Amino acid sequence: MRIGIAQINTVPGAFDATVERMVAQSKRAAEQNVDLLLFPLAALAGVDALPYADTPSFMRDAAEAMLSLSERVACPCVVPVPLDYDGQEANFDAVLLDGGDMRPLCLMSHLRPGDVSVARGEHEVPQFEFGGERLSIALSYESLDALDDYEYEGNVTLFFSGYPFAMDDISSAMAADLENARFEYDAQTMGSWLVGVAPVGGYGDQVFTGSSFVMDPKGRLVAMAPAFEEALLVADIGTAGEGEEAPLLESLQPEVYDAPFHLWQALTLGIHDFVSKQGYTDVALCLDGTLDAAVLLALASDAVGPLHVHALVGASAGPSAPACRELARRLRVDQVDATGHPREYDIRDLDELELASMARECGALVLSSADKTGLSLGLRAGQVSCARLCPLGDVYRSDVLDMAHVRNTISPIFRRVDLTEADAVALPLADGSVRTIVGEADITRVDEILLGYIEYDRTYAELAAEAVEAELVHAVLCAERNAELLRRSCPPVLTMSTHTLDDARFPLGMAWHDDHLDAEPFQFGSMSTTSTDEGTPIRPTSKSENDLDATLAMLRDLAEQGGFFPTNATPFDPAKLAEEFKEGTLSGFDALPWMSPFSEN
Repeated sequence: MRIGIAQINTVPGAFDATVERMVAQSKRAAEQNVDLLLFPLAALAGVDALPYADTPSFMRDAAEAMLSLSERVACPCVVPVPLDYDGQEANFDAVLLDGGDMRPLCLMSHLRPGDVSVARGEHEVPQFEFGGERLSIALSYESLDALDDYEYEGNVTLFFSGYPFAMDDISSAMAADLENARFEYDAQTMGSWLVGVAPVGGYGDQVFTGSSFVMDPKGRLVAMAPAFEEALLVADIGTAGEGEEAPLLESLQPEVYDAPFHLWQALTLGIHDFVSKQGYTDVALCLDGTLDAAVLLALASDAVGPLHVHALVGASAGPSAPACRELARRLRVDQVDATGHPREYDIRDLDELELASMARECGALVLSSADKTGLSLGLRAGQVSCARLCPLGDVYRSDVLDMAHVRNTISPIFRRVDLTEADAVALPLADGSVRTIVGEADITRVDEILLGYIEYDRTYAELAAEAVEAELVHAVLCAERNAELLRRSCPPVLTMSTHTLDDARFPLGMAWHDDHLDAEPFQFGSMSTTSTDEGTPIRPTSKSENDLDATLAMLRDLAEQGGFFPTNATPFDPAKLAEEFKEGTLSGFDALPWMSPFSEN
């Protein structure tokens, strides 16, 4: 069986243009004798939900597009389409187009279970017969988990990824990072071919990086599409007929994944598609002497071309203005120097006003250079902003540094890659003083605190217990909380993580605050300072806090372990327990190792 993957970048909802492109792809696939052509999940309708009032009309137009497509495709195809919208998320179906017929595979698994079977498990996984093969359809990681956990008869799994690229979701890079992704394990556990179908391009604020792939049942890479590019990937699925041996296919060596370089390319693609799909050709931004602004200028130049980038060398750049002009010359972008400003006005506000005027004259979309670190801490909060996109708004400053180092390795466009006074972060401390963060090591510690709080839901107490500087944790989280209202005025950001600042929003008007943040850092009553064996100070704790932490730890252990079990038995693997009971090898409490954190009483 020959499988094709049409990895294409489309404009969601542009049904007529998308149908034409899909028909053209099907003709190319038919010329290569493809038996079944697969389209990415985002190809026809995108991935974002529509307002409820617009949904009926949108679904009607999508259905008409599918009808036209079914009559015109040159080979059988599977096209994911939204069935309905549940809250802010779309529920997708995979529709098989074959000989003018449309066959919604997921829907039919409910209506005609004898025709399209549903795999067992909590998450229903449709399966269908095609070309002598039994194929399973997975539209989420949960579906792959269900296929991993239960025995299925399917020999080919089609995974239509709807996950945009995220730095903290390794598998979202698809074949670009197979060494660390989940897919090799999935293929081996299922014992089936795994076909990963990835979207490519920017869809709203989300970026999909491509790298579709085909993997054999042993987890070996057989075929891979490039990242960040459109491609038609064709591969033979080497399944065997009855009494035959499967043909041996040559496996490919997965690419070496470079996280900062992949992030750079993802941002470049995201900026290009956001700008072009909003109807713009040019962008404008302000060079204010920060590393963020310099990196954004290089990203914008890579994304839309230097002739379409307009840079204002702001008065706020100060002593860094000559370096800003030099960078603009190296990248060959259009640059304008800001005019003088009256002393009674904030020069950053006036830079923004001048930037807005310049952008209006050249019809450019304005970009903000604010990063996730700055937005989290409320840096420059309350100042005027004319930006319509914040590409670095979901990228921590330490990651911006890493990208700058990698970009300079490829081409030394930055004279120096470091943080200067223009990048300084001023954090008020509990004693009324101010802690200034400038160096790379310090900003990395700040980002680790924010990462733990925003991405990994770590509590203040947990972060403080592990921190070398507990006072810094207090200052960072206080600044993050105080910036909530002002952060709401930020323009759209390009999503580069599974937890953006929007996901970590604190309710406005909420009267409750963590008492630990309102008071002096770590004043939990009567405390005594302790230290490690090496003499390094650790966070002081009180007896009551220690007792509470110990009790909660016991409850967690009890929930995970249950009361008591035989050796090597757990609640998640009760087979050993059942076996020993069956064989009568358990006799009295002596045969039961005590696994509970509590005593027998």
